[in-house]
Amino acid sequence: VGVSHSPGVFQRWFLYPPDKTPHFHPNETTLAWLYHTYPTLPPAERPLECTLRPGEVLYFPDRWWHATLNLDTSVFISTFLG
Repeated sequence: VGVSHSPGVFQRWFLYPPDKTPHFHPNETTLAWLYHTYPTLPPAERPLECTLRPGEVLYFPDRWWHATLNLDTSVFISTFLG
């Protein structure tokens, strides 16, 4: 289980369920992925997306793949409960 709190910044989230392996590369930033990989993905292979606003909380289930992009300069706090 993952919980993310966005204390004072907008964040764009990209989420894939456990049964879909994303095209994320561990040595590539989310911004690089967004510019280079994301545009080439067919619509059926694109992640679920949302934008967290300051003060909002996002819950995502165990084993979900995710990537985040801070849309402002920020401090990010993330907690995984398991």
